Amino acid sequence: MKKRLFIDTGAWVALNNKKDKYHQDAVKANRDFLDGGYFYITSDYVLDETYTLIRLDVGHKRAVEFGYEINDLRKKKKINVFHVNQVILDKAWNIFEKYSDKDFSFTDCSSFAVMEMLKINEAFSFDKHFDQYGLIRLPLP
Repeated sequence: MKKRLFIDTGAWVALNNKKDKYHQDAVKANRDFLDGGYFYITSDYVLDETYTLIRLDVGHKRAVEFGYEINDLRKKKKINVFHVNQVILDKAWNIFEKYSDKDFSFTDCSSFAVMEMLKINEAFSFDKHFDQYGLIRLPLP
């Protein structure tokens, strides 16, 4: 069974934006993860955020191309896009409400909730919030 890895917005954006400061690190890590047999999990909230950021930073055309790539990966069963439901929303809200000392976005909180529900503790991310919440962020900083 492949090892599951949650992929966050920052990793998607870095992979799709050659000007992103993490682009080279993301490309190398992505290659290493895929060669290492990792299977990516993401969420519809993460993709929502990602499409918007790619559109703003790279352009509409690239955002649409990325959307097609995600749909193709889903059809080929090479990625699982988890859809946030009411259970996850409630859990995300509890996290968001509890951690007033952190600047977690609500999308971060929904990602943490998805990861907890699926029992995944590693994320392909450049976001320190995953560390702060007690998850393992890869590639290691």
